[in-house]
Amino acid sequence: MSNSQVLQFSYEFFPPRTPIMTRRLWRAVGQLERLNPLFFSMTYGALGSAQQISIDTAIAMHEESPVPVAAHLTCAEATRDEIDALARKLHHAGIDRIVALRGDSSVQARPGNAYHSAAELVEGLRKIADFDISVAAYPEVHPQASSAAADLQNLKLKLDAGANRAITQFFFDADCFLRFRDRANRIGIEKPVIPGILPIHNFDKVRTFSQRCGASLPRSYQGLFESVEHDQQAQYRLSVDLAVDLCERLAREGVEQFHLYTLNQTDMCLDISLALGSNVSPLRISSAA
Repeated sequence: MSNSQVLQFSYEFFPPRTPIMTRRLWRAVGQLERLNPLFFSMTYGALGSAQQISIDTAIAMHEESPVPVAAHLTCAEATRDEIDALARKLHHAGIDRIVALRGDSSVQARPGNAYHSAAELVEGLRKIADFDISVAAYPEVHPQASSAAADLQNLKLKLDAGANRAITQFFFDADCFLRFRDRANRIGIEKPVIPGILPIHNFDKVRTFSQRCGASLPRSYQGLFESVEHDQQAQYRLSVDLAVDLCERLAREGVEQFHLYTLNQTDMCLDISLALGSNVSPLRISSAA
């Protein structure tokens, strides 16, 4: 990473379900907005009250923070009309960034009048407003993809449908991302592919989650975290150092943007960003105030 290279960050949050979680979220937003991030993103609950909390929280973040907000939308459990209505609601509230995802369905058959893929969702959103749209990418292949080549072609379809960029599933091996980026370039993908970075707050939980979603952990991580299992401060430092090392390796290969999965916890993402060169700015007053 050169001394003149300026890295940019975005941060992902999930909607709070309790008063304690709500307070934690807003503390995180307040601290990270001072890093002048590109945007915050708010994940999406597909059904019922979870959906409403997601939408309401995204709108509240847009109203209270000077940082642009990207609202996640998934199409697996809803009709086109329902998704279009949510998109119009977000646009009317002033949110012009969307993370468009297919999502997982809990039913075998989707509604007949539905967006059946993320590419279709992107096309539909483009008809509603001039959204800035991000889509998902999978350096280690989506678990439901028939092959790595098919998964990459699906990414190209989403970007060709009008998405502005792709944000990847988290990964821990820089070479994994770099090989994926090279393969994407070879099939004509020219739009930005932003690496998604997950700080390891709890190694056992991350290992379990990684196995479920098809992300691999380097073999060395097991021994590294076992060596500090009785020292929380050492665990914290190790997690920060691993994330910083990963991002620095990617930065040396030309990566300039990173999307950090915060898990609504501030300290580690803040320390990682500062170590990579983010500058804390004076507190700003939101135009909505």
